[in-house]
Amino acid sequence: MSGKTLIPWVKQITKAPLLIKRASGSFLFTNDNRKIVDFTAGAMAVNLGHGNNTILSSIIDNTDNGISYLPINGFSTTNRNILSSKILEFVGGNYSKVFYTNGGIDANESADFIAREYHKIVRNGRKKSLALQKSFHGGSTIAGSLMGGDPRRNSKSLHYKLPFFPVIPNPSMTDNGEQSLTFIENQFRIGDISSIILEGSSGTAGCILYPPDYLKQVRNLCDQYDVLLICDEVMSGWCRTGSLFGYQQSSIEPDIITTAKGITSGYAPLGAVILSEKVSSIFDETPFMYGLTYSGHQLSCNIAATCMYIYEHDDFKILKNVNNLSAILKKECDKITDKTSFVRDFRLNGLLGCFELDLSEEQIANLMSDLLDNGVYCLRIRENLFVSPPLTIYEQNMLSAIDIIDYTFEKHR
Repeated sequence: MSGKTLIPWVKQITKAPLLIKRASGSFLFTNDNRKIVDFTAGAMAVNLGHGNNTILSSIIDNTDNGISYLPINGFSTTNRNILSSKILEFVGGNYSKVFYTNGGIDANESADFIAREYHKIVRNGRKKSLALQKSFHGGSTIAGSLMGGDPRRNSKSLHYKLPFFPVIPNPSMTDNGEQSLTFIENQFRIGDISSIILEGSSGTAGCILYPPDYLKQVRNLCDQYDVLLICDEVMSGWCRTGSLFGYQQSSIEPDIITTAKGITSGYAPLGAVILSEKVSSIFDETPFMYGLTYSGHQLSCNIAATCMYIYEHDDFKILKNVNNLSAILKKECDKITDKTSFVRDFRLNGLLGCFELDLSEEQIANLMSDLLDNGVYCLRIRENLFVSPPLTIYEQNMLSAIDIIDYTFEKHR
């Protein structure tokens, strides 16, 4: 049946994907009754686990009002209003507006547009955006794909020439990010820079960790040169890194925050762009010339508002769970790294982590196949194998999955 569906990122002649008939908590169940640990939470989206009864109840509740779709510029809904207020309460600081999108990449593209509009109105126009060489901000829309330095941008850059420049060298721990910061400042001095987009914590680019105070120093440079700082929290948001958002670990306030994935825990498509008062105020007297048909969709907002309730329940108990599990995951995966020659590095922030492998394409494919046969699914992107389970995973289930990873790695050592 899957032969009729065009599958992203792979040659279509590859083996058909497994048919999943149901899911519960941290587990997926195939059509032939195999039980698989979802150890990357559906591409780091299903933060609150599969089959969450509270979320499922909110979906049922939404059907009771009979609302299917409403245009956002003419109508409002209680759930959307509640969600916007709750998001602004969570981020704190001087944020005043939320714009809703269908997902992460259009949130990032929207943020870039808003930054350019800001400079058109306030600073007579600036036309360039900067990002890190090793970064990923989405792979579907043209502009969003070209924002990041991920190789998946290459096929699009052949066809489209847009002013996006993911040229910034990623910061190194060895020099505390100084080379990267110097490069950024030189670009700010000589370039027509509107904004810089950085992940609150690196995700599919390889969970590349920032040196201490790196984001804070970027924030200072942005203030000095009046460049807007956009923090992409699509993957690192909603407790994934052990704080509500990754940027909060650096005690900064971006001008614009983007998020998706965990905002609905993957139960419905939704992205959000959170704007500071400095940025949002430019649209008080100027029309905001941007929009999507399903912006602020009733069902998605209802689910997201329920997720907000779960995240903050019992004084953000889930954050405590993430930090407890993160320490255990780090300890166990470091052990695997130390005894496995083909693991270059293991990097982790909260429950957002990956093994960097030193294997050929064929060897990695075989390892991934064995891992799945042994009952663990880990997202793999090039040489990186991600370990980012649902935030609700039980400790014993997590340890069992790590044991399977260790066993599978042992077979390939």
